[in-house]
Amino acid sequence: MLRLSEKLWLLCALMALAAGCKPKVGDDCRLSTDCSAAADRLCDITAPGGYCTVYNCEPNTCPVDESLCVEFGGQRSPVSKCLDKQSPSPYARAFCMATCDTDSDCRAGYSCEDLSKDTNPWAAVLIDRDRGHRACVVPISKESLISESGEGGAFGDVCRSELPPPRPRDGSGGSASGGNASGGNASGGGNAEAGAAGQSGAGG
Repeated sequence: MLRLSEKLWLLCALMALAAGCKPKVGDDCRLSTDCSAAADRLCDITAPGGYCTVYNCEPNTCPVDESLCVEFGGQRSPVSKCLDKQSPSPYARAFCMATCDTDSDCRAGYSCEDLSKDTNPWAAVLIDRDRGHRACVVPISKESLISESGEGGAFGDVCRSELPPPRPRDGSGGSASGGNASGGNASGGGNAEAGAAGQSGAGG
C-alpha cells in the first residue's frame, strides 16, 4: 500500500505531466475541448487540421512564449489603392497565432511568415509587436486575383476615381438665342402692325 508521501509524489508527477501535455496555440484539434478544458481557447476548424487559438484577443492577452495577437481582415480590400487606415474594417477578427522563427517551428501545412508588412497576402495586422513579427499561418500559394494596380480580375477598377467630363452649357446659350429670336418675332410683328395701320390711313 502506498504511503502518504508516495501518493503526494505520484500526484505531483501526474500534475506535471498534465501541464507538460497541455495543448499550445497552433496545435491541431477537432473540438475546442481539445485545446483547453477550461474553455479559454477554441478550435478554429476552418484551418487545415484545426488550429488551437484564442478568439478576439487584445494586446498582451495571448499565452506568453507561444503566441501573439494578430488581426486578420483589417483592410476592406486587398487592393493597395483601397487601403483605408482611418476607419476600421467590419470584417476584422483577432486571433492568437503561434509564434515561430522558421518553418520547422510550425506544423505540416503551415509556414512561418512575416506579418509586419503593411500589405501582406493575409491582410494581417500585428496587435502584439513585442513578441516578434512572425507566426505560423496557412501559406498562400495561388496568385492574387487582381494586380497590384487594382486592374482586372474580379474587382476591376473599384477604387479608381476620376472626375466626370464637364457638362455642356446648353441651357444658358439656348435661352439667349431663343430670346433673340423671340425679340425678332416681336419686332416683326410690330412692323407688320405699323404697315397695316399705314395702309388703313392711306385708304382713308
